[in-house]
Amino acid sequence: MAEVKKDLLRLVLAAPLFAVYGAWIVLAAVARFIRSAVWTARLLKPEAQCQACGHFNALHGRWECRASGCGAVYLGAADHCERCGSGASFFPCANCGASILLRPGR
Repeated sequence: MAEVKKDLLRLVLAAPLFAVYGAWIVLAAVARFIRSAVWTARLLKPEAQCQACGHFNALHGRWECRASGCGAVYLGAADHCERCGSGASFFPCANCGASILLRPGR
């Protein structure tokens, strides 16, 4: 009987911690979803503005894959290679050469 009371007391004391952990997991998932939605909306636009010089760069065009063992030249979106499927995280600005991010940083 004493062990049952100890177990019940531990559960009652731990319940708020479980609730806080659960809330943290839900909030982190919502934040990741919002971040992903913002970046996806950014990639749906026809061009991206360079943060350094303000030049607008096309997101669709002729690209060269720099993945190891691929090197394909393809026409399409800048975010992934049409041949090997590897994802690009950035591309250089046509005006100044600064990196334009395609995916959120860590």
